[in-house]
Amino acid sequence: MPFAAFGLMLSLAARVQAAPQSAVNLRPDPPQCRMPKAKLPKLGVDVDYDRPTEIKADFNGDGWCDYALGVPYPINSQMNVYDLSQMMVLGQPAGWKPVFNGKKAYEFMDNGHAQETWPALRVDLTDIRLVFPAQQGAPFVLGLFAGDDAGKRDMGNGCYQYNTVYRWDDALGTFKKSDAVTRDAVLRYFYSAMEKPCGARK
Repeated sequence: MPFAAFGLMLSLAARVQAAPQSAVNLRPDPPQCRMPKAKLPKLGVDVDYDRPTEIKADFNGDGWCDYALGVPYPINSQMNVYDLSQMMVLGQPAGWKPVFNGKKAYEFMDNGHAQETWPALRVDLTDIRLVFPAQQGAPFVLGLFAGDDAGKRDMGNGCYQYNTVYRWDDALGTFKKSDAVTRDAVLRYFYSAMEKPCGARK
C-alpha cells in the first residue's frame, strides 16, 4: 500500500475515533397518543385496597396509549406485591397487549433477565416523569422505583431528585435501565429544561 494512502487511512481512523458521541435530542411535551378501540382492561391490582394511580401514556413509542396502575412500592407485609404484568398493558389498535411479550413474570425471570436491568417485580410507577425524544420513539422514564434502585436520591434538606432512567425494550416487552451516559444526559436535560434542581429552588 502506498505510504500516502496509508497515511490517509490513519487520518480518517483518527477522525472517526475522535468524533464525539451524538447527543440525545429531547423534548418536554408528549406527542399525542391514541386510545385503543376497547374498554380499559381489568388488571390484577386490588383497586379498593391499593388505591393506585391511573396512568395513560405511550410508553413504547408506537403512537398508542398504554395503560398502567401505579402502586406504591411494598415496604411492609401489609402492602400487596405485584409483577408488572398485573399493573400494565400496552395499547394497540384493537385492544390491549400484555407486557413481557405475553410471557408470565416467572418465565421472564427464569430466562435470566436480571431485575436490576429489566425490573419485573414490585415496580413503582407512582412518581414517574417522562422525557420524550425529539423524533419518534419511546420516552425516557424518570423515577421508576424497583427496590434497591431508588427512583429518587435524597439531596438533603428534604429535597429529592430523580436518579434513575429507564426506557421501553421492545425485544423483551418491559422497561430497561438506560446506560450511565444516557441517564446523565436525560437527567441533565430534565433539570435544565423541565424542572429546577434542588440547589436552584427557593
